[in-house]
Amino acid sequence: YELKNDFFEFVTADEWTSVATDSGTISVLDGVGGRVTINASDGTVVDNDQSLFHSTRELFLVADEKPIHFKARTQYTEANTDDANVFIGLVNAPAAELLVDDGAGVKTTGNYFCFFKIDGGTTWQVRSRNSTDTETHDTGITAGGASFQKFEIEINNEGDGATNARVTYKIDGVQCIDATTARPIVHSIAIASSTEMAACFSIKNGSANAEVLVVDYVACVQTR
Repeated sequence: YELKNDFFEFVTADEWTSVATDSGTISVLDGVGGRVTINASDGTVVDNDQSLFHSTRELFLVADEKPIHFKARTQYTEANTDDANVFIGLVNAPAAELLVDDGAGVKTTGNYFCFFKIDGGTTWQVRSRNSTDTETHDTGITAGGASFQKFEIEINNEGDGATNARVTYKIDGVQCIDATTARPIVHSIAIASSTEMAACFSIKNGSANAEVLVVDYVACVQTR
């Protein structure tokens, strides 16, 4: 089954739900093929303003013999050097403070598989998490800029029985490598106690400058 959207329209609480606790906006604007824009702030911009949107239902569950493939194309340009906080991926219980204040990264509970960037950082990091089983790596790939980037997450457990899921990440079609070791990033995350996840995108200010994330499309497929 597949969740797919090119974002010709956005009506919160239908297929997708917006969370804009600081009066930011999530809206579809003109753009070839459809695009949704996430504004972290309203007209009064302060540090830690945030907005996110997610699939209304949690549709994806890491399980034995049920691989998941997530992909999305997004773009953002830093409003101030390196201040933006960004989340792209799958997560359970998406809500405000998914991205923790003051550049503290992604929440430290639950299940998620994501690309993220934090206030003060300039590169994409990846993290796989199931309860307390967590792996994080820095890709060394520059985050943000005028060009769109394509993100992919592959979650599979072939060759590992029903114990662990094998997780890999790609940016623009190339498997991510660790910025320090130069080795391919491959996470092994326990399957036990997994919980359902939604597709999710979020952006948060790291200063009193309004950050904006544009999502061109998303598709997530899982074997039944």
